[in-house]
Order: sequence, then C-alpha cells, then structure tokens
Amino acid sequence: QRQKREGTLRRRLAVKTRRSIAAMWEGSAAAAADSAVDNPMANFQSFVGSGVVSLHRGHDLTTTAVALHRPSGSTAYSGSKDNSIFMWDVERGTKTATLCSQFKKGRKKQIQTSSSKNRDGQAGGGGAKQSQGHRADGEVLALAASDDGRYLAAGYRDATVKIYDVRIAGKSGSGGAAVATTFAGHKGPITSLSFRPGTLQLFTASDDRCVRHYNLEEMAYVETLYGHQAGVTAVSCPRREWPVTAGRDRTVRSWKLAEETHLIYRPGGRVSSADCVSAVSDGWFLSGHDDGHLSLWNVDKKRPVDTVELAHGNTTGTSLPRGITSVDALAGSDVAVTGSSDGYARFWNVKTDDYDNKERGLEPLGRIPLHGFINDLALGPRARFCVAAIGQEPRLGRWERVAKAKNRFVIVRLRKEDDDDDDEEDTGGEMDIGEEEDEEEVAIDGEEGNSSSSEEGSSSSEDDDDASSSAEE
Repeated sequence: QRQKREGTLRRRLAVKTRRSIAAMWEGSAAAAADSAVDNPMANFQSFVGSGVVSLHRGHDLTTTAVALHRPSGSTAYSGSKDNSIFMWDVERGTKTATLCSQFKKGRKKQIQTSSSKNRDGQAGGGGAKQSQGHRADGEVLALAASDDGRYLAAGYRDATVKIYDVRIAGKSGSGGAAVATTFAGHKGPITSLSFRPGTLQLFTASDDRCVRHYNLEEMAYVETLYGHQAGVTAVSCPRREWPVTAGRDRTVRSWKLAEETHLIYRPGGRVSSADCVSAVSDGWFLSGHDDGHLSLWNVDKKRPVDTVELAHGNTTGTSLPRGITSVDALAGSDVAVTGSSDGYARFWNVKTDDYDNKERGLEPLGRIPLHGFINDLALGPRARFCVAAIGQEPRLGRWERVAKAKNRFVIVRLRKEDDDDDDEEDTGGEMDIGEEEDEEEVAIDGEEGNSSSSEEGSSSSEDDDDASSSAEE
C-alpha cells in the first residue's frame, strides 16, 4: 500500500492485454476476414457492433485531444476543432457536461488584448477587449487533467492555455466549468500539455520553440525552458521532475529542472522528427515519429534502446510510411498504445530492465480497429479501457483526409471488470511474462531506477558517446 501511494509499484499488464485482444478477435465476425484480406473498415464496424468500441457523438469537427482523470479513470474529456470541450462518464459512456460550447458562425467571441496581460503572460482583468469571429483561433489542440480532479488545462491554436475548474461542471445550474485563469505567454499554437503526476505542475509546449512551466497551486508562471531550435510538438512528465519534450528539430530532450540543464537525444540516421512522446517511468519514455518509427529510450543512453520501423505500415498504394500521430504509456506498467491513420490502435509490451532481466525492447500485443486519424489516446487504470480522439483530419492541420471517418470520442473496452486482478491481495510473486497467470506487481525503488548524477549520461561501451547536455538560463 505504501508503494502504491508513492507510485513505485510496478504492474505487469501485458499478458492480460494480449489475451483480451486475442479473445476479442476470436469472438468477432471480422476474424475470418482478418485472416484472409485485411479490411480495417469491416473490422471496425464489427468491433463497434460487438460493443468493444463505442462511438460518442458531440463534436461536429475533428476530435483532436482527450484527457483522463488517471487515478480513478471515471472521468474523461475531449476537445475538437469546433472549439468544444466535453466531459464524459467513462463507465456509463455518457456526456455529463459541456465545458466549452461549439463555435457558431456569426457569434462574437471576446479575447483579451496583449495590453492587458501581466508580465508573466497571464491574462489579467480590466484590459481592453476586442471581438473576433475566427473558428480556427479557438481550436482545441491539447488537453491535460490534474490528478486531484480539480483542473483541466486546454491548449488552443491562438497560443493561450485555459485552466477550467471542473469541480462544478455538470452540477445543476453551473452551466459548465468556470475558467479559473488563462495563460497567454506563448507566441504560437499550443501543441501539447502535461501535468506532473500527483502535483499541480503544468508544462506547456508550443510552436514558438518554448516549453513553459506553471504552478496551478498559485496560478502562477514559473519559468520558460529554452533549447529547441524548432517548434515543440510534444511534452510528457514522469513522477520525477524531468519533463520530456520532442521538437521539429529532430531531437528529444529531457529537462533537469533542479539543475537547470537538459539532455539531448537524437534518433540518428534518417529518422524524422517526433510528433508525440510519452513517459513510461522515471527513466524510460517512448517517442512516435512522423516516418513511422516507434522508439523506446532510456534517459542514460543517447541512442534508442529499441526502435520499431513502420509501426503502422505504409500509406495505402504507396511506399510512404504512416506517421505515428499519438502514443500513450500507462505509467507504472508495461503497456503502451499508438495511433495513426491506418485504421488500428496498436498495443505494445514495453520491456525495461527496471523489473525484468530479459532483453529490453518493444513487442506487439495486438490491435483494435479505429477508423480515421487517431489524434490522441489515453489508457485507463490497469489498462481496462482506452479512450481516443478520432476524426477525418490530423490534429494540427488539414493536409490529409480519411473518407467516411467519424469525428467521435471513442471508448475501447479492453477488459471486463470481473477480469481485474486482485491488487489489494496480490503479493507480487515471481512470474514469467509469457505464463497464463495474473499480472505481477513488482516494487521498484523510486530512487534506484536510472538516476544519473552526470549531465551527459552514462558512458556505455555499446554507445558511441553519451547524451548531450546543455545548460539553459
């Protein structure tokens, strides 16, 4: 129980996830078709009909982002290009509140002018306002929910980050959630948001090449992280105060805030820039690239520990790889999921030496059909379910379109409630990852895993050199 509270308990969920996905395909009417000719659309319709995948209406345009209350998994949020943000009850599959309404043509919106911002980039009161009616400015590009269930952060194309107080959302007469504050320090569209687990520390990434750090305890700006030479596409923060970012400059960076330095990781070769990143644990993270590469990283190594090429195959009728549009790893477990536009969400076994002496790397667990661009993903507690944002268009633009795709918030039921492991009674005995047993809980010393005192990483004989380190003001 102490290790659960501290977040150092390790759960193996890959075995049950593999078994569950395999059982879904065996019981699906699309199983025969899958063995002969792959038809993602037919498979998708079959899974929707069986109730494994549920589509939920509400957004008129492409759904771009989802967020999940991680500790309970009971509440989810979704955002769209139509400016709307909805709150969902995951267990019932119903919409419980509208945090931000859809854009309606002809309706004027009020925005704060730059003259009314304070020196920290936070919108203040009493300044002059001007009206604007452009839908694109209010597109929701990123969402993040705090672990305490108090706040939802939303990143917009107009370079603002709005903090919603969701405690009053859905209550009678509330009319949605109140905007607690608006941060307007960025100069480009907000591309990604991440809370540090268990805290109210918020990290925001933007196309302006900066990452900004906020403290929602005081609703205040803390600092700006400089270093990327192009737009920052993703940010993810583990329990340790080492946020991980990816940028268009073809680098992935891990920031040591206490030491005011950061490590630079380069995938090497002709690997393109990363569009998404997700922290697995304090010492491990995943990056998904727009040339289809999925990489597993250790913070002490300059090169990826393992890389899966063409993780989502090639574009239909061409030899061009499909880019990975979203990735999410369930913290404290060995399960991750990636999304693209190939019609499937693909699940992976993330093997690290934190708890296993076997070969480290990535192993496919199975796939679930989801038709359209999978713009965002979030795994629920114990990998019992997964929520996704799917749509006809990619999250950040309109350069491609998937015909007949629906703009929906999606819930994928991976396991039934009666299939859950008895975590309260599990003693964490020895088990091989391939055995047909309940998942194991392995305690990992939070101070032991992958901490490095040197700023350039460990000098391993199998690597040419260490992770680059540079100090930033």
